[in-house]
Amino acid sequence: MKPIRHAILTKDGSSTLRIEELKETYHSRHGAVVESEFVYINEGLRFWMEKNPSKPCRVLELGYGTGLMAYLSLLYAQKHTIEIEYTSLEAFPLKKQELESLNYNRLFQDNNAPTLFDEFNKIEWEKLVAVSPYFKLNKKEIKFEDFTPSFSYDLIFYDAFGFHAQPELWSQECMTKCYELSNHGGVWVSYCAKGSVRRGLEQAGFKTFRLPGPPGKREMLRAIKP
Repeated sequence: MKPIRHAILTKDGSSTLRIEELKETYHSRHGAVVESEFVYINEGLRFWMEKNPSKPCRVLELGYGTGLMAYLSLLYAQKHTIEIEYTSLEAFPLKKQELESLNYNRLFQDNNAPTLFDEFNKIEWEKLVAVSPYFKLNKKEIKFEDFTPSFSYDLIFYDAFGFHAQPELWSQECMTKCYELSNHGGVWVSYCAKGSVRRGLEQAGFKTFRLPGPPGKREMLRAIKP
């Protein structure tokens, strides 16, 4: 049976989707945009760019979901005129109607982006597409376990559903794979602060950091490959 997903409003005024069977939302109820910007853009992309000014950044996202993180990364690239090549994995892509129910076009209508959000989400899968001079996107319909790229990444946005919903994606094997897919100095970042995940990252070889979390969460994790 296919999961039933419906849009809900979060505390920052942006929407997300909830899967009732898993009791899981695609973003935090405390704010879909606030959480994404806090965890992944600020503590991930901005952090990496400050350590590597003027360098192109190759990003891997685990969980394309609604496309929100990819779109926020596009806006960041445009604003700061940095080059990002963004690969996003999604085992179960959302339907057009589900994405449109979020009404993100309204949310981002005044951002001077090179494309509207709904048009951004229509970008072809399994193909590297130049969305702008600063941002290339490759959406891939595949499970992380089956993903075997030919190059490594500077930044990993690890945004799988919580441990109770997808425990296999928080395993030691997956943390080791993240390490193997990272360049030296590469950054792994997630909303998750679970102790077993932190230990898995450290066992893989990462140096880990507990950071203050976004609204509604006490802590989050960032890891760096030495």
